[in-house]
Amino acid sequence: MTQSENIVIINDKKFSPFILEADIKKLVRSLALQIRSEYIDKNPVFLVILKGSIFFAADLIREIGIECQVEAMQAKSYGAKMHSSGDVNLFLFEFDIKGRNVLIIEDIVDTGQTLKALYEELEKHSPASVEIVTLISKPEMRKSDVRVKYIGMEIPPVFIVGYGLDYDEKGRQLKDVYSIVNF
Repeated sequence: MTQSENIVIINDKKFSPFILEADIKKLVRSLALQIRSEYIDKNPVFLVILKGSIFFAADLIREIGIECQVEAMQAKSYGAKMHSSGDVNLFLFEFDIKGRNVLIIEDIVDTGQTLKALYEELEKHSPASVEIVTLISKPEMRKSDVRVKYIGMEIPPVFIVGYGLDYDEKGRQLKDVYSIVNF
């Protein structure tokens, strides 16, 4: 990965700034205020979807600042590609959510297939509620009907990296979100 004058090159692709760090912080703060007001006395379970959501989840949970349980699980549908394969692999959890309020924290929702599969799996364990919070949503990419209650920002169907989002495991560490220039 190389970087010069706001252009980032990952493998053979060029990316330019799309959402700046200051704007990400504002989105996180806004989401945190909404969630805090609804869950302040509910001791929710925040279920962080690895790997991409770790940056967003850490910032969000600290900003929410309420008593909670934090769990993580991995769900994969991209691999080394720039689009979802449609095949969702869930790496199942081993914690009890019966009667608990669960908030799934996801960095980006595009096709919705991963979240639909995860939501259906969680429902089998009798939680009090399951809601989804995402920093970024691509509604034009939806292939599965999934309800996302908390959305930081909706964007068009562009490929992005940074702030946890990757291209073939590269670019996660970037503080801004970048969109592809040459696809």
